[in-house]
Amino acid sequence: MDKNNALFGRIQLQHLSVNNLIQWGDHLTVEHPAIDAQHKAIFDLGTRVYEKWRSGAGVDILRPAVDKLANLMAAHFSHEERVLAEIGYEDLKPHAAEHRVMLDELQVLHDRFHSFKDDHETRGGSVLAPGWLIMQCILGFTVGHVMSSDMSYCQALMAARDRAAKVI
Repeated sequence: MDKNNALFGRIQLQHLSVNNLIQWGDHLTVEHPAIDAQHKAIFDLGTRVYEKWRSGAGVDILRPAVDKLANLMAAHFSHEERVLAEIGYEDLKPHAAEHRVMLDELQVLHDRFHSFKDDHETRGGSVLAPGWLIMQCILGFTVGHVMSSDMSYCQALMAARDRAAKVI
């Protein structure tokens, strides 16, 4: 591979779109239309916030979107837990505990993001820059949570859907 084109070589990550790291697609679906739509909305919003930061938008401009992202994720986790409770998902308790950890981490991200001032903002490659916080959140949500934890309940969702179809 050419060093000049290496993903983590001579190109600093802040110059890359989140879409260079992960693409949304069928590999991230859990076969539940509402949950899949929520997952995609979270990914899309987080990606837009990160891309706006990469384009030079300051934290004062991005704060409303970060607030919306926090609200969207909290509402999604609540909805997902209700769906999983309705189908009797046996691993709901540890799954919900993971949601609580993610919400705690999101609160820390939210608080840190709100503590930044445009005139004190760290730009570029620093891991303290606010855009890095958003990218970490989105990658953690998609790669860490959706691709691992959420995929574990796919079979339970499909089995519940099959049972419901037989009753009708």
